[in-house]
Amino acid sequence: MLTGAVGAEVVGADLGALDGHALVDVRRLLCEREVVVFRDQSLSPRSQSEFSDRLGPSAEVPFVETMIDFPHVIRVVKEADEGAAFNFGGAWHSDFSFQVEPPSFTVLAAVDVPQWGGDTVFASMTAAWMALGPQMRERLTSLEAVHTARDAYSRRLQPLHSGMRGMNIICDDSANDERVHPLVTVHPETGKEVLFFNRAYVRDFVGVGVEETAELLDFLHNHTTDVRFQYRHRWRNGDVVIWDNRSTQHFAINDYAGFRRELHRTTVRGSIPSR
Repeated sequence: MLTGAVGAEVVGADLGALDGHALVDVRRLLCEREVVVFRDQSLSPRSQSEFSDRLGPSAEVPFVETMIDFPHVIRVVKEADEGAAFNFGGAWHSDFSFQVEPPSFTVLAAVDVPQWGGDTVFASMTAAWMALGPQMRERLTSLEAVHTARDAYSRRLQPLHSGMRGMNIICDDSANDERVHPLVTVHPETGKEVLFFNRAYVRDFVGVGVEETAELLDFLHNHTTDVRFQYRHRWRNGDVVIWDNRSTQHFAINDYAGFRRELHRTTVRGSIPSR
C-alpha cells in the first residue's frame, strides 16, 4: 500500500505477460486501491494498447490528437524549452468526465521524465465521501452535477493549448456541451459510494442557485483534494501507473521547466455513472 487512503504498488510483474488470472487480480486491486503503480516496465505503444484493450474497449478521445499508428495512444509531451507553456493535465480532473460514458481506467506509461518535478497527484473520491458527516452526505446525495469541457477545450482556449509543440489539441464548439451525472455515484465493480466530482469539468448543479453553487464548488474542491486523500507519484522512466477514473481525480504538477517530459496514455471505456 502507498498511503492509508489510496494506492498500491505491484512488484515484479510484467504487464505485457500477465495471464488471465493475474489480470483479474490486477483489476480487483485497481478497483479497491484506485491507483496501482508498476515499476520497470517496457511497454511500447503497441504493447500498451494491447494491455489496455485487455482491461476493456478503448474510450473515445476527444480534442487531443493521438498517435498515427496507434489511434488510442496519446503522447503527453512537454519539451525542455517550453518553460511556461501549459501543462497537459495541470488541473484537478477526472479524465473526460464530461462524456456520456467517462473512461473507467487510464494507463499512463513514463517514457522520458525529468530528473525532478512533473509528479502526478491522485486523490480518492471514495475516501473523500467517507470523511463527510451524515448531514452533508444527505445534502449531496440528491444533487446532479453538470459536467462540461467549456473551460478546458472551447475555442477561446486554443492559444493556451497551441503553446505546446509536442501535442496537437484541437478545440471546438462541442466543448460547450453539457452532461449531467449524479454527484454521488455507486462504483459499478465495488459497490462503494463515490463523490464523482472534479473542479475542471463540474461547473454547475441542477436546480441549485448561483450563490449556493459557488459555495458548493469551493467546498467540494477543497474537501476532495485534501492531503488526507492523496497519493503523490514521483515518476521514473519505465513506470506504468493505472488509475480508476470512477473513484479518483488527479493533477499533473507543472514544476519542471528546463526538462523534457513524455508519457503515453490510453483510456478504457467506462459506463454511464449512476446511483
